[in-house]
Amino acid sequence: MLDKILSLLKDGPKAPPAATVASGDAKQVAAAALMVEAARLDRDFDDGERATITRVVKEQFGLTDDAANDLVEVAEKRQKANYSDMAFINIVANSFDEGEKKDLLKMLWSVALSDGSLHKFEEHLVNHVATQLGLSADDTAAAKEAAKG
Repeated sequence: MLDKILSLLKDGPKAPPAATVASGDAKQVAAAALMVEAARLDRDFDDGERATITRVVKEQFGLTDDAANDLVEVAEKRQKANYSDMAFINIVANSFDEGEKKDLLKMLWSVALSDGSLHKFEEHLVNHVATQLGLSADDTAAAKEAAKG
């Protein structure tokens, strides 16, 4: 029991098993869940932010409209059920290559900036994800500029 607690403290919560993901793969759900978290951080998760997430996952992952909507719905449920973003960050860290990680930062910035204002908690999340993924401040700044473009 103590080993289990120490492991949880050291490694964070374990990623949800892929078999429980109702739509999309765990990698896509993890990315979308981080975007949902970014949208929720300013306490105003609106239809515009949801539409941005849906558009971004559709473009990034080559999904149909229905598949993108399903993915966002699953991501919203998974993000609500998880008390820590580390489970999602760990999935990304272990399954994305460096280019995909940089793309994720751009996606996160797109969501954070989509409502016309950048909340300090949104910025903190993007910076935290970048740090956990081993990306530099330059990578973060470049992703932010690309998201604005």
